[in-house]
Amino acid sequence: MRTNKSIREGKAEKIIELRNKGYSYDQINKETGFSKSTVCYHVGEGQKEKSRKRHEKASKGFKRKVWGFIYGQRKPKKPFVYSTTELRKKGRGFFHTDNRRKYKVIIKEPKIWEYFGKIFPGITSKTKKGEVQAVNQWTGEKDYYENGEPIMFPYMRCKLTDKIMDATGNDVHVDHIDGDRTNNTIDNFSFVQNWANQMKGDAPSYDVLKERLEIMLKNLRKYR
Repeated sequence: MRTNKSIREGKAEKIIELRNKGYSYDQINKETGFSKSTVCYHVGEGQKEKSRKRHEKASKGFKRKVWGFIYGQRKPKKPFVYSTTELRKKGRGFFHTDNRRKYKVIIKEPKIWEYFGKIFPGITSKTKKGEVQAVNQWTGEKDYYENGEPIMFPYMRCKLTDKIMDATGNDVHVDHIDGDRTNNTIDNFSFVQNWANQMKGDAPSYDVLKERLEIMLKNLRKYR
């Protein structure tokens, strides 16, 4: 299978053209700068079939896992840059979990502000910062800072970490509580911190998440 780079550079076409003119592998290498292995792959007898078999062998079982560890992440991840976004746009991600619409939307998208109202009772599209008090996502009661001051929109307390955060920040995710991305009911809606949401993964319930975390903690305490 040819790579996009190979297609863009026209490697196969250039190599075959020179080979048809009688160029040796060394001459093609000097003329094009392509490695001898690349030249051999395109014009050597049976090389493509041998390469395909080697690739299939390397793509199976234990060897594939090691290969993925070494070469799986070629580009370093970009550093996290904090930003905010309009709450309504963030909420739409609850119904459409990615740009490809991988998961079918089971119900017609309702008024998203009804969902935000679960954490910010009475909120509307015209609500300004500091006008609505947040409620605790566990108890449903009005929430306060440790000094007794009310936690006001857009700030709220993460359901998984208990950290007070800006709901519009890109480090806060909308989350399906039961892990079912097609269950788009209000009861299944929550705000959680990004890394906590990633740890939760596909856990079907908080009980399962708790069991997994306890296993990890037990192991870490044992060896660390």
